[in-house]
Amino acid sequence: MSPDAFGREIANEVNACEHCVKTEGLAYIIVTDGPPQVITRYHARRLLEAMLSDQLAFLAANYTADCLMMSDDFDFADEAVADAIALLADDSRPLTHDEMEAAIATLS
Repeated sequence: MSPDAFGREIANEVNACEHCVKTEGLAYIIVTDGPPQVITRYHARRLLEAMLSDQLAFLAANYTADCLMMSDDFDFADEAVADAIALLADDSRPLTHDEMEAAIATLS
């Protein structure tokens, strides 16, 4: 799926989550059960590259990273993948261009 299509597919969930943050001070994410999946360097790199190229908004990438971290159905292939996803899950501020490039470099 393209980053644009993915962003459109999860837009309602992301918007609902952001609405809750702004109105209630809490975030709600939707994590459905599914088959176990290992998140690889390729997956994490693709997510970061989609943000870097402005094909996926920070809020969508941040929401996705939160879902990956909070679901028992996802495991990370290695520490570099876990670190990259944790970096994306940090909602304190969007990543800078340099931070995204550095994270992508660690996954290559």
